[in-house]
Amino acid sequence: MELIIRPLKLEDYEQVKNINILTQKQYLGENWNENEEQLISKKSEFSTNVDTGYSLVAQADGKIVGFLFAHETLPFLGTLHIRHIAILPKHQGHGIGGKLYERLVEIAGAKNIQNIESYINDDNPNSQKLHKKAGFKLRKWWRGELKIT
Repeated sequence: MELIIRPLKLEDYEQVKNINILTQKQYLGENWNENEEQLISKKSEFSTNVDTGYSLVAQADGKIVGFLFAHETLPFLGTLHIRHIAILPKHQGHGIGGKLYERLVEIAGAKNIQNIESYINDDNPNSQKLHKKAGFKLRKWWRGELKIT
């Protein structure tokens, strides 16, 4: 499987939304309901994620298998905030999340970004493992920080 990490595009919306739905069902289980308000990939906000210049998708065999939404927010210039990262359940555990973070670090470094912050749920050990493996220092159960040197 050849993996391509590339910037998020508007035409990625349906595939990203489907990944978001599958991963929310996986995470929330019986608490999931078909409500777009639970999704990070809301259509009304999707172009904002595209426009940040930091949001990425992982593509394998022409299909999107994962995505990462990140942005730099005033007044915190110099810090990227991870809004969400999700990998199709059948592709989890194969290093795709790590590849998304590797590419994000390259982009951030080229733009002199010094920090990346991610909020991590304490009941999501897979996310904690991914963030630790990517080099994040988990300061509290909900926050990881990656210093770029």
